[in-house]
Amino acid sequence: MNIFVYMRKLLYLLLAGACAAVAGCARSSEEYIVKGTTSQSRLNGEKVYLVPYGSPSIQDSLGVDSTVIKDGKFEFRGNKGEFLARVTIDMRVRYGTQDLLVVTEPGVINVVIDSVSSGGGTPQNEALQSWKNLKEDHDRVQWNQSQHIKYLREQGDTVYANSLSDSLKNFNEHYLDRIHEIMRMLGSGTAYDVLRQRYGDPQ
Repeated sequence: MNIFVYMRKLLYLLLAGACAAVAGCARSSEEYIVKGTTSQSRLNGEKVYLVPYGSPSIQDSLGVDSTVIKDGKFEFRGNKGEFLARVTIDMRVRYGTQDLLVVTEPGVINVVIDSVSSGGGTPQNEALQSWKNLKEDHDRVQWNQSQHIKYLREQGDTVYANSLSDSLKNFNEHYLDRIHEIMRMLGSGTAYDVLRQRYGDPQ
């Protein structure tokens, strides 16, 4: 074989291999991996789903992924891009578990599905978990204080009721400030959009 033809073929093969390696790296760097656990042994052998969150058209275009829980663990892998999704257990055995919202950004997303579920591992999912913690604390205080204020008004104690109302208003404003702080740290992206729809743009 002519040495120049041989060198040309060798160079072509090397370039093709390099391109394939780069392409492979590019694909893997965009892959999201959802690693999940549950402490509920009754869920072993049951299905868990990764459901695109939003309109039916979004769910239809991206499709629903499912896998089986084994030894309290499950995993999803995908290259569908970044979107908001709900991790949820099969409807037949979902009782006693809490669904969890995640963003399918590149990297390893750690989730725990239980009576109180949690997530993290990537920047946007860490932010969503911070919001979830804040919201659960806020909603509990909001409910208790609202019921107390209602009771006081029914008893005719408007002075104390008004004082608690002012305190609750300040509490709600502080909660909104903390959410906006999370949004400012996040910057643009799926998680930011989720929070903006609920709380508006940071001041």
